[in-house]
Amino acid sequence: MVAIGFVSAAMGLVSIFGANKEASAAKAAAKGQAALEQRVTQEKVYNLEQEERQLAGTTRAAAAGSGVKADRGSPLTILAEQARTFGREKAFTKEVGAEKAGLAIQRGQNVASAARYRGAANALSAFAQSAAATAKHGSFFKFG
Repeated sequence: MVAIGFVSAAMGLVSIFGANKEASAAKAAAKGQAALEQRVTQEKVYNLEQEERQLAGTTRAAAAGSGVKADRGSPLTILAEQARTFGREKAFTKEVGAEKAGLAIQRGQNVASAARYRGAANALSAFAQSAAATAKHGSFFKFG
């Protein structure tokens, strides 16, 4: 008979080690996902800024082409409203991006915690089997 107590204890240690590796991998994946969310958000904000500049230029050109002075009155009101609208949209985009990045980190932490709890539960089970085998056979290293 193989040293059942020893094997059970070793399995418990392997469970703990595996759970820690899984937890680390989950956290690393979550950081990567959060970084990706931040990059996507930056790109969306950049695109909104480009769109805002293009629309402002189009508005100025249309006003100038119609003979209206673009430095006062109605064209300035339109440009100000466009700036407010884009400002709100950029702020909302940043808020949503930050929320997604935060959720990615939280998911990673939850997966890491679950892995550690699972590893601890498996280790405790293996240690209990080891103790039971030791009690039954009278020795932790009983062979034969």
